[in-house]
Amino acid sequence: MRPKLFRDPIHDIISLDLSDEAESLLFDLMRTSTVQRLRRVRQLGLASLVYQGAEHSRFAHSMGVAHIARRMVAALPIEVDTRTRQEVFAAALLHDVGHGPFSHAIEKVTGVNHEAFTRDAILDEEGEVYKILAAVDPKLPRDVARYFEPREGFDPGRQVFRDIVSSQLDADRQDYILRDGHATGVKIGVYDFERILATLKVYESKGAKGKAVRRLAVSYRAREAVEDYLIARFHMFKQVYLHKTVRAAEKMLEAVLRRAGERYAAGERWGGLDDRHPLLRLLGGEALSTREYLQVDDTDVWMMLKVWQRGEDEVLASLSEGLLNRELYKTVDLPPGDPVLVARILDRAAEVAREQGLEVDYAVLVDRARDTPYRPYDPSHPRLSAHIPVVERDGRVVPIEQGSDFVHLLGRDTYNTVRLCVPDKVRRVLLEREVGARRLVDEVE
Repeated sequence: MRPKLFRDPIHDIISLDLSDEAESLLFDLMRTSTVQRLRRVRQLGLASLVYQGAEHSRFAHSMGVAHIARRMVAALPIEVDTRTRQEVFAAALLHDVGHGPFSHAIEKVTGVNHEAFTRDAILDEEGEVYKILAAVDPKLPRDVARYFEPREGFDPGRQVFRDIVSSQLDADRQDYILRDGHATGVKIGVYDFERILATLKVYESKGAKGKAVRRLAVSYRAREAVEDYLIARFHMFKQVYLHKTVRAAEKMLEAVLRRAGERYAAGERWGGLDDRHPLLRLLGGEALSTREYLQVDDTDVWMMLKVWQRGEDEVLASLSEGLLNRELYKTVDLPPGDPVLVARILDRAAEVAREQGLEVDYAVLVDRARDTPYRPYDPSHPRLSAHIPVVERDGRVVPIEQGSDFVHLLGRDTYNTVRLCVPDKVRRVLLEREVGARRLVDEVE
């Protein structure tokens, strides 16, 4: 049987051998509407407003994650049976199916959780994914869903497979760093994946009640490659994921979705939009079934923005037009360690917005973002610690930060940004009146 070939900008050719039961399952899952929907959900949301090449989909990323997971399993120095391969490959491919359009903004506004929807999509007995998995083994849907539940409930002896799907060195991170770096043109998003792959190890330790715990590790020979991988992630966060203009656009989207939800809940309707559209109901506070939620993709959001920009609600119209035409809010970086200055600048910004006839709740937005580039070994939770283990030349297994000053410093660093996002006309007046804000802008620029 001829293999199925998929051309990929990161991995070149992704080849699926349909005579192999695990790879055949991957192909069947890939063709479901649940997975195909990810073609209509961008991986980086609104980042294309800054990096015009960042148009790639969550489908492309999911294919890449499944490909890397296959290669990681094949590289393990242990035998892996077909049933386990099916489980890992399926979890890798399906890891993002619960993401909605512009997922981070929608989750912030509505409180939904994409991992819960991922589990539900797998466990929906009437769904395509469940039926395909259950046809292989009735227990397979439940076993795949466990990859998206707390690690404590996962078999300690099989944690190494969980690590491939979810850890600080998982297939997800390894693909998105390469793919997002390529799509955005940020050259720093590069590392030696092949070196890491060639040195994967499995180490065993004693867990609770004396049970053996098997975890993923790398050889000391790949220490520099892992450092490069962590450096790439560090810079991708600073240059792409937390880029000030990207974040300003996301805050505007949050604001427009919040406003639409409030107006919908208050009874407002818009000509040209289905009054019972799942996205409107979700924004209005209604609970959706998994199947309803998975009907929604990026095209629904863009369609609604086009309707709202022509509507009578000035807030909705202004925000929608700004996103559609890239007339975005401007930012001022605020010092997280000086809450008094932050509060003063926010009060002054609100004052300016009111003078200009704007609604403060939608004109003065605050972006707060925190992330730690690397989570070091935590002795209080040794069995479930998320650190990256390294097998030294003498066989000892140590956290990578013990042999790397750079990773040690990364583990102590935390992104902690606070940004004011306001219309340009508000920012200009604010900088004229507020010395503290003007000084902060001068320091950044």
